Amino acid sequence: MAEIVQVLEMILISALVGGLIGIEREKKKTVLAGSRTFMLIAMYGTLTIFISEQLQSPGFVSASFLGVTLIAVLLGFIKNYKLNDIGITTTVAFIVAYALGLLVGRGLIVEGIAASVIVTVILVSKYYLRGFTEALTHEELVNALEFGVIAFVLYPIVPDRAVDPYGVLNPRILVLLIIVVSTIGLFGFLALRMLGARKGITIAGALGSLVNSEAVATSLAARARRDRSLTLPVSEGIIVANIVMLLRNLVIAGVLSLEILRFMLIPQLFMVFAGALYLRLSPYHEQGFEEGRGLSVSSPFAIVPALRFALLFILISLIVRYVQVLGIGGVYLAITVGSLVSSAAVIASLVSMHSIGTLDLVTAASACVVASIASLLAKIIITQVNGTRNLTERVAFPIMAMAFVGEVALILQGVL
Repeated sequence: MAEIVQVLEMILISALVGGLIGIEREKKKTVLAGSRTFMLIAMYGTLTIFISEQLQSPGFVSASFLGVTLIAVLLGFIKNYKLNDIGITTTVAFIVAYALGLLVGRGLIVEGIAASVIVTVILVSKYYLRGFTEALTHEELVNALEFGVIAFVLYPIVPDRAVDPYGVLNPRILVLLIIVVSTIGLFGFLALRMLGARKGITIAGALGSLVNSEAVATSLAARARRDRSLTLPVSEGIIVANIVMLLRNLVIAGVLSLEILRFMLIPQLFMVFAGALYLRLSPYHEQGFEEGRGLSVSSPFAIVPALRFALLFILISLIVRYVQVLGIGGVYLAITVGSLVSSAAVIASLVSMHSIGTLDLVTAASACVVASIASLLAKIIITQVNGTRNLTERVAFPIMAMAFVGEVALILQGVL
């Protein structure tokens, strides 16, 4: 009796597993196989295991799978040639539902349910995936594949130890940081492609800053020079880019060291709050959005930016190690200069050096905050060089206020 109840429970679970996939298929304009069909095929998978065990015939599973495959091929033929609905997703999902029924029949209930949820998510995400692929050019897709080689082939095999005479360069940490920084940039890059131009300069500045805040400031300033009527929205976009840069730097630091993250948190958040307060009081705040087209940021998955990041990381690490003999002032000078190019690379270098023991916590964490402050102030220089005097005057006060607040918070922590 107990065995019958157990079999009935498995059949019911398999029906739910298949039905979840079938519900998504019901949303299609032409429904060839809906929720009932998928429930039945998943139940058949479970019954196949039960019948095979009762008949003590393992070959029954293979025969059943062959029969299901033939039915799936028939479905595909009807769908593509009779209904003129090109695609094989339903056919593949049909076979997957049967396989999930087999899992449930073997007692792998949690695995079957989890797989059913994953399959349904994949099916539902069709339109999002299409937008994802349409947002990338062929060259950027190639860049993503090259990055996959770095993340899944290079990272596991590079040595996890210092390989230089100074003991500051750990290849495993370097590759990890390239992966982290590029992945953060990916979300901003794709969102900028799909949403930025429609959502306005402010949003575009935020998204682009996940890739490179210096590049965003340069592009926005140049745009304000071409069209001076955009001075207000561009100034707000640059401040937003700085805020996102500060938050991004916290994430980069937190990947390798929670101690440094905790140390940086208060000064960085104070700077974020100062920038957010300015935005709230901004005269442009209630005037709507101007389109955010024309921002120039390169793919974060391209090999050249990754190599540039790696070279800057190595250079900063070696310089910081060398100028340590000059005391903390020498370290601050080195990271300030480096932050004019990329605060992400500077912070990655500092956190890496702390992780392998060549920089103490206080020096590394305070230098990370100084790097963020230097990156903030660099935006004034970038705006002056690429933009207009009016734009520089508008961004100088909020940026200097953010930098001042961060410096005060750092002093109050007893670092300087």
